[in-house]
Amino acid sequence: MKIFDYKYKAKRMRDGKIVRGRTEGPSKVIVDQFLFENGLRALEIERYKSIYGALNRITLSKVIKEKDLIFYLKQLASLLRSGVKINEACEILAAQQTNKNVRRILFGVYYAVNSGQSFSDALKEHPREFPKILVSMIEVGEATGDLDEVLNEAVEYFEKQYRLKMSIRSTLMLPVIYLVVAVGVAIFLMVGVMPQFEGMYDTLGGDLPGVTILFMNVGDFIRTNALFILLGLLVLIAIGILVYRRFYKVQYTLSKLAIKMPIFGELVKLNNLSRIASTIAEMLKNHVPLQESIKNTYELIDNRVYQELLIRAQKNVTSGEYMSRAFEHHYASEVVFNRMMGVGERTGELGKMMNNLSDFYDEDSDIKIEQMKAALQPILLIFIYILIIIMILAVMLPSLALSDQLM
Repeated sequence: MKIFDYKYKAKRMRDGKIVRGRTEGPSKVIVDQFLFENGLRALEIERYKSIYGALNRITLSKVIKEKDLIFYLKQLASLLRSGVKINEACEILAAQQTNKNVRRILFGVYYAVNSGQSFSDALKEHPREFPKILVSMIEVGEATGDLDEVLNEAVEYFEKQYRLKMSIRSTLMLPVIYLVVAVGVAIFLMVGVMPQFEGMYDTLGGDLPGVTILFMNVGDFIRTNALFILLGLLVLIAIGILVYRRFYKVQYTLSKLAIKMPIFGELVKLNNLSRIASTIAEMLKNHVPLQESIKNTYELIDNRVYQELLIRAQKNVTSGEYMSRAFEHHYASEVVFNRMMGVGERTGELGKMMNNLSDFYDEDSDIKIEQMKAALQPILLIFIYILIIIMILAVMLPSLALSDQLM
């Protein structure tokens, strides 16, 4: 779908004020509709060429975030329940979207649906924005005629995943915040406070304590080489990202370390095992074959260790074995996960057992995350206290020594 830039002159319906602006869209009709949805009655709409607009349409990462996707699916399900046709619903949701990049994608979906494609096929044209699990679920909904019900299930699934992800992210941010504050205070002391003692002692004479000299030397080095330090950090980060993206062994090693890390490893396990259980459960519930369910789950998991486990599981299913054997006695799995999956396979109720596992992790996640926060806080506090004591010594020892000399 081709997108163009437009200038417009419109009357604001709220107060009658004339406003001018710029926006983009596939046609004047769509732009007019978009303005109306946002409380503006178009008086003039004129197409123009914009290099900035063309560059702005180039995206390097995912445009529709998880939160936006959940909101879109909720609105779509609501419109379908109200009796609105799928093409009209897609048009309404695209027209009311204020984010240009998101609106562009949603209009692409609308045009595909309006031209006769199925909704699932329209989503397939944007694989980066719409996960395969969503497409598979919608295909089932279209086949059974229960699309609005399937969309509700999709919303529930993505909301559960998003909630768990945000809880884990907030836990992981805790040590980062502590570390940033500690480093910031240390740099301020070394760069801003310590140099004053050097001038004082040069005037009065005397030797500075070793810890103070260390802080002063580090502060001098930072002040003198601040630009080089910053550039060096940026280069190291860029090299690290490049190496990580190009070498599978590096990705696998870091994934393995993440699982085996004290405290944080439990978070990694919780996140990945929960996603595997809930995704396979949702796929099987919507009558997606097990092999395809495992494949879709693989594409949702980022950790390379769990990806390899899913590859083994898929091979087991292909050869007629139980997929649970791929997870048995593996450091990245848990006993409850292995046993419940195995029971589900032996009884022919794998979907039900995986759903029970998903519910178990959903209920257990809050408890585990709170336990991990409780375990992290003492460690972080000890680190902060040690740093504060060192800083106090670095600041106070010169003052005490100076007092002794003056007496």
